[in-house]
Amino acid sequence: MAKSIYLEKYTSMGYFPNLYYSFKVFFLINFLLPCYAYGQEENRAFHLLFTAGVAPAQVHGDAYSGFHKLGLIGGIGVESEISETIWSNLSFLFVQKGAQKNPNLTKGDVNAYYLNLNYLEVPCLLTYSHKKMAFEIGLAAAYLINYYEADQNMIYTGAYPFQKFDYSVKIGLGKSFNEKWMIHFRSSNSFITTRPNRIKQALYYNNIIARTFNKGYYNNILELTLSYKIKGR
Repeated sequence: MAKSIYLEKYTSMGYFPNLYYSFKVFFLINFLLPCYAYGQEENRAFHLLFTAGVAPAQVHGDAYSGFHKLGLIGGIGVESEISETIWSNLSFLFVQKGAQKNPNLTKGDVNAYYLNLNYLEVPCLLTYSHKKMAFEIGLAAAYLINYYEADQNMIYTGAYPFQKFDYSVKIGLGKSFNEKWMIHFRSSNSFITTRPNRIKQALYYNNIIARTFNKGYYNNILELTLSYKIKGR
């Protein structure tokens, strides 16, 4: 049996935005900088962070459930001291989001789906640390560099475009091994649709949460990352 078309390599796609999109990303980054400025006073310590890890992903609003799509996450950031126990963190990350459904031929299921979304993301987090543990919460804005979407029949890339920007809330825990190494586990969830429903449904949901978050696609990812800290003065 021929390989499903959704597994085809998409090397022909561009991986970087053009100058116009880069200009938009520049304004995105500067929009988030004010939330970080407080930590940059001269009497505050700050550290450089290098982050890398994996991001299991799913899309709320599609026909599939489960964090079956495994993406990569990595980048660089700056951590700044607000008080002895509270820190702020501003990072610039490459994040892969999306969804995946593999066929199960033993059960006669030939349906397949693959969605890969490549983002440049700028999260702004606040961290409360106690001993070697840390509690993290914050917001993130991400710019969609490109994406690939297909099922067992055809490639849909470009047929139903996604929004160029994704806005999400993040919450998580961290644990430090020593002064330089730390592991993080976070949940990241979109609070604005990344792609609205193509057909406006007349369904009425009897609770405000369902009415708010059933208007299209929303990215849900789990972030498991390892960070290396270079301490500043």
